[in-house]
Amino acid sequence: MPSNDICEIVVVRHGQTLANRTGVLQGQYDTPLDEVGFAQAEAIAERLKNEHFDAVYSSDLGRAMDTANTIVKYHPDLTVIPSEGLREWNLGDLQGKEYKDLLLQYPAIMDAFKSEGEVPPIPNGESLEDFQNRVSGFMDRIAAENIGKRLLFVSHGGATQRMFTHVTGPLKPGNIRPLCANASLSVFQRRPAGWQLVAWNDISHLAHIKMHDTLTF
Repeated sequence: MPSNDICEIVVVRHGQTLANRTGVLQGQYDTPLDEVGFAQAEAIAERLKNEHFDAVYSSDLGRAMDTANTIVKYHPDLTVIPSEGLREWNLGDLQGKEYKDLLLQYPAIMDAFKSEGEVPPIPNGESLEDFQNRVSGFMDRIAAENIGKRLLFVSHGGATQRMFTHVTGPLKPGNIRPLCANASLSVFQRRPAGWQLVAWNDISHLAHIKMHDTLTF
């Protein structure tokens, strides 16, 4: 348990989806976990089953809710609180399309996803600044309301990147954005002096599951 002046947030990325595996950009396009994704969700649930959480918040998208509900099977006193604040980046017209096609249609946007720096406007989508502000605002608000408590967030690769940026600050321009695997575990703490990164992209609980290289979003 954190001390009385700290809020600790354990963040889990959802398990794998067919779209992750086949190279489809998801964003807020709603997709379920695939067979491997459910196995990953069971693995992180097993790892966390004896951990204490005061509350569980999840993106309201299906792949995150499936992962969160798998975890809370071991925590019958908790109910998953769905939140739009933890949703993935709204990628507008790019959502639901194959990565290989997007590289031809939107090369500048797709290249900008990889490294720290500006991202060109996304047709009918959310700007990077708005995305960052949404995730940062949710993180700050929930932490302020839960000092002295330990929380579980279930979210997405891009949203978890925004949490990382909120806590550590932007990377040097041109450096590769930090990636987190499906069903990975990261930990942040809100302390009196500010935010602290405690753990990032821990996948030790997935050693027995065949992993694929998957898209962040």
